[in-house]
Amino acid sequence: MGRLLLLLLRLLLGVLICTPASWALICLHCRSNGPCQVETCAAGQDLCRTTVIRVWKVDEELEMVEKGCAHTEKSNRTMSYRMGSEIISLTETVCGSNLCNKPTRTNWRDERHTRGCGFLPGCPGPTSFHNNLTFHYLRCCNSTKCNGGPVIELKNLPPNGVQCYSCEGNSTHGCSSSENSLIDCRGPMNQCLEATGTKGMENKTITVRGCATASWCQDSHMADTFSLTRVSVSCCEGSGCNDPASDIHYRSGGAPQPGPVPLSLASTLLVILRLWGGVFLWT
Repeated sequence: MGRLLLLLLRLLLGVLICTPASWALICLHCRSNGPCQVETCAAGQDLCRTTVIRVWKVDEELEMVEKGCAHTEKSNRTMSYRMGSEIISLTETVCGSNLCNKPTRTNWRDERHTRGCGFLPGCPGPTSFHNNLTFHYLRCCNSTKCNGGPVIELKNLPPNGVQCYSCEGNSTHGCSSSENSLIDCRGPMNQCLEATGTKGMENKTITVRGCATASWCQDSHMADTFSLTRVSVSCCEGSGCNDPASDIHYRSGGAPQPGPVPLSLASTLLVILRLWGGVFLWT
């Protein structure tokens, strides 16, 4: 019995000696929408942060995201204000486990479900879109508690007999000739959609194709869902009518006019991000 107790004490002492006094937190670190790396936080930085800044000006929207380590006293916060014709929104979230600021995304976007009161073009009824990467389903009704029930899932909607071309991206990646594919449209999404717009500070031209309801064929839905500016939307009826080779637009919201992002807006965003992520975060 005495030998067994002595052995247990030696094992416990060995564990205590080999175990460091504290473990450094590991967070994802990225600057100004740049590539992300794993970062070991310094002493006193016991939280991971995600800082998002959005700037709206007329028909343009810019977004910049930074991730990194934060001090223990930081907490979730948000702020919005107007600067001239620009509306600026700043949001910061923090968490306390390794790599907890890593985005949890399926394909390009988080899966989100929201219920509440509101108004949508095409109400009452469904307003929806899907392709081989994403599925968006908005439904509105006009009676008490009518928005209850199970969440709509794409796999549970039956094929409707229409096929449309599907892709998301630019002509090099995402919507190249080899990446466009025909998919079976489901549920009420019986029109073929093609939308183009610009995205990001590089002002890249992005194309989105897929199946949609007639009520989804509006510039505002595509702009909000895919964070696009200078949006042009075309919808048509009949399988394969959004074939990229045909280049036919049955309904257009105005062709995008590529051009440089105004320097003042981009500069404003960078300055705000430096202030919010630097002065406000670390003082």
